[in-house]
Amino acid sequence: MLPIQLHSEPYSRDGNLAADGAVRLLGQPDLTPLELVIREALQNSWDASLDCDGTPVFGIRVRILDAEHLQTMRDFFRQLPPAEADEPVAAHIRRFLESHQPTVMEISDERTKGLGGPVSASQALRDGESADFVNFVRNIGSARDLVLGGGTYGFGKSSLFRISRCSTVIIHTLTGPASSPEHRLIAKALGMAFDHAGRRYTGRHWWGIPSDESPDGDSVDPAFGELSCRIAEALGMPERRSAEQRGTTLMILDPELEDLRSDEGQPPEISEGARRRLMARIQDMLLWHCWPKFTAREDGSFPMECRLSILGEQTELPDPATIQPLWLLTQALQEARRKTEEVFCERPMQRIGFFGQCQASLQLHADDRYRVHLGDDSLIPEKLCHMALLRPAELVVRYQVGSLNVADQTQWGAVFICDRGPENIVEQAYARSEPPAHDDWQPKADQSLTRHQRTYVNVGLTRIKERVKQLSGTDIARALRIRERQQESLAALAGELGRSLIGTGPGGADGGTPAPRGRGGRRPLRLSTPSALGTELRDGSPVATFRTRLTGDSDEGALISLTPWVQSDVREREAVAPNGASPEIVAISVDGQALDAPSTRISCRPSAKGVEILVSLSVPDYVAVGLTAELVEEDQR
Repeated sequence: MLPIQLHSEPYSRDGNLAADGAVRLLGQPDLTPLELVIREALQNSWDASLDCDGTPVFGIRVRILDAEHLQTMRDFFRQLPPAEADEPVAAHIRRFLESHQPTVMEISDERTKGLGGPVSASQALRDGESADFVNFVRNIGSARDLVLGGGTYGFGKSSLFRISRCSTVIIHTLTGPASSPEHRLIAKALGMAFDHAGRRYTGRHWWGIPSDESPDGDSVDPAFGELSCRIAEALGMPERRSAEQRGTTLMILDPELEDLRSDEGQPPEISEGARRRLMARIQDMLLWHCWPKFTAREDGSFPMECRLSILGEQTELPDPATIQPLWLLTQALQEARRKTEEVFCERPMQRIGFFGQCQASLQLHADDRYRVHLGDDSLIPEKLCHMALLRPAELVVRYQVGSLNVADQTQWGAVFICDRGPENIVEQAYARSEPPAHDDWQPKADQSLTRHQRTYVNVGLTRIKERVKQLSGTDIARALRIRERQQESLAALAGELGRSLIGTGPGGADGGTPAPRGRGGRRPLRLSTPSALGTELRDGSPVATFRTRLTGDSDEGALISLTPWVQSDVREREAVAPNGASPEIVAISVDGQALDAPSTRISCRPSAKGVEILVSLSVPDYVAVGLTAELVEEDQR
């Protein structure tokens, strides 16, 4: 029998925070319970990896307890809150332990520092000592003041208990220095306040070893050392035997996973379709909310690794740079990381962040690997018009959504990363303006912000909205410029129609002068700038088509040079895509006649009415491509 005892927290004479109140502190964010859990857990894992060696590993495993693990679970929870107290945690745990398919979800990390420091919340910290264990297991709403960290260490963790039908989580951590790491294991539940035997209880419960500091049995500590390790392995939790496996596992009892439930809310025999749907759901959420953590840096390294195991199937998370249209955001992040486009606040003068953006044709087809399982519930949109708002920790706070750019026929992805600023003053302004769920920036929400800090956040939000309008093609000044170009085009068209009817020259329909002509009144050869007609799939591969027009008079054929290129961002052109491939010319047609052997140089005979040339390019790695078309001078032929 395991030496595990239950401790239910009584109200102190001076009062406490009720467990159900702690859960409500998270508020009502516009996210599902599973989304909240994934965001919060990954953020905690990232913060725990700072100053650790190696690439941190984040993992999610969903499994059904086998008979041996279930028996250990029953032994672990043999003590429950008294049934007569009507505390819902007890009934829910009993129902879970007697269920046909007792399901748990384990969220874990490795190559992190685990939950270290004192196990008693009343113990003072020594210099340099962390309070990670008590802040996670004991306290509520403690601040995490970490450079490049995610945010506050407390309220968001209540999402872990929210998603559990038992409101219960088992915590196993390996922490401490590599030379002498320490195992700790404890369980915690957040129920509801209740009365029993003349006392009032908060609804917070812990299962652990009776504390030596509390001889009256009014508190428990985690199981330590070999006992902790033995219990974790008996429950089937991930093994943690080496220093490299330092980190934390959170086992959520009976998680609310709608993909595994029938219409009546009962757990059916889990089908292959349900498993695939849950796998798709978790990957979809990880990619949409956490893609920066799985986007390669400039040196090719990744901030984090991800491992998934869903009902027996193990897999890794796909690279977000390979998913259309998510790759637009990864490209925008790379640009923002280079800090080439700075965002400033003018009063007071302070750099507050960096922009990055990437655009692509509306015709690119979306990757349907998640939509085929999730339908319209998939978070990754078919077309992208989103700016991701990040702090330096590169965790998505939220998206500022614009619209597709109809005028330019483009979709787009963008990123704003706030700056750290001197003594981290800018980053702290954005961090403190986040609500408990870390899913927004609300500069009025925190009264501790200075006037300048509130200005930094407000100016950043204003600049973000302006850029989103610009990328969406809804910026008023830009719309006026487009309208002027359209009017010029209409005037030119009217002139051409007038010339075809009554001639050109002074008094003609355009009221202008004839176009300049070469020797003997001949018009010089001109080649228009290629314009994009759109992108389509040919034999399963994306192909972009461009149109250019040759006009003028010549007795000899014109030689045209065609140069495909990759648009790495709005200003730069590259020869190759991130995957090392280059766009290639796959088809050329001249006035509707396809060329047998398309190449980068073609010969074309001009005609009086002009010649239309269509050039189709392969699109490597789902990047934006472009085309340059130039007339080759006689001395260069």
